[in-house]
Amino acid sequence: MDSAEQMWWKTNIKKWCKELRFISIGFTTAQPIECLASQLQARMDQGLATPFESRDVKRRIDPKAGWHGCETVVALAYPLPYSSFPQEGEGVMARSAVGEDYHHFMNLQIDRLVEIMASNDWPGTSRRQVDTGPLVERAFALRAGIGWIGRNQHLIIPGYGSFVALALLLLDRELEPDHPHIPNQCGTCQRCVQACPAQILGKDMFASKHCVSYLTQSKEVLTPEERQRLGLRLFGCDTCQEACPHNEQRLEQEQTNLSPTSLGRGVDLLETLNLTKGEFQRRFKATAAGWRGKGVLQRNAFLALRNLHDERCEIWLAEREKDQSVPPIITPYIENLVR
Repeated sequence: MDSAEQMWWKTNIKKWCKELRFISIGFTTAQPIECLASQLQARMDQGLATPFESRDVKRRIDPKAGWHGCETVVALAYPLPYSSFPQEGEGVMARSAVGEDYHHFMNLQIDRLVEIMASNDWPGTSRRQVDTGPLVERAFALRAGIGWIGRNQHLIIPGYGSFVALALLLLDRELEPDHPHIPNQCGTCQRCVQACPAQILGKDMFASKHCVSYLTQSKEVLTPEERQRLGLRLFGCDTCQEACPHNEQRLEQEQTNLSPTSLGRGVDLLETLNLTKGEFQRRFKATAAGWRGKGVLQRNAFLALRNLHDERCEIWLAEREKDQSVPPIITPYIENLVR
């Protein structure tokens, strides 16, 4: 493509993305982000990475390692839906875990984008990644100029904040990269550092394996300290983002725009503990929390009731210990746990 054709495609892809309600779009090259390699390897060597992270560093930093034909990376950000805050005593779902699974929804939006491109005679092919692939999406979004990576490890988009889902669209044609420089605007702010329940922010190395969001999804047996850190969280953790001043406007808008049909992040803990397979399929399977299965949600509900010192937990446990019907994932937490 000559420069005029590249500019036509860039301009229109951005226009089509805006029409599909993506709030930020940026273009970067398929060159590897070499400066990340040593950091990623060090985190793995020190046991700070989660099992969800690919151990193939090359595939995490180099788009061509997964697809040799890649020439351009388009970073996309889509806003998470507004949702109401939980009521007292309810379990807490992160904003990314309520409503339609953002992986599914963003794939549909990217499908629509690709269809529009094809209808306008896009000359190449594409691939995409929505959260579950190896590439470090925040790093490519940073290089594409759509935001900066805050002290809370989230991509923060100027004028909007960090409550977004990210995706990458990989193209096999070279398009001129964007070169905006968005400086880190965290300054000396320490709100997220102080708010983090795991106290892992502001360190030289980010210990993602100790992040409470990861703990709510882990099937490993949690330590007594980790169980306490969960608080009433059932899936994910928004604490560091809620503390961020760059999210204040978004949080105010969220409260202003709530309606009786708005999504709720509060979940009844006892109902969750008693989930049947059918109820799980109906209530959670189509959300971003569904992929981990009902057992993890039940375990987290059990631990949340414990953290509340809710007597219903003891009654529930006594009834099920009699007929040995305690879910296996909860069994390790019955003994040696302060009641």
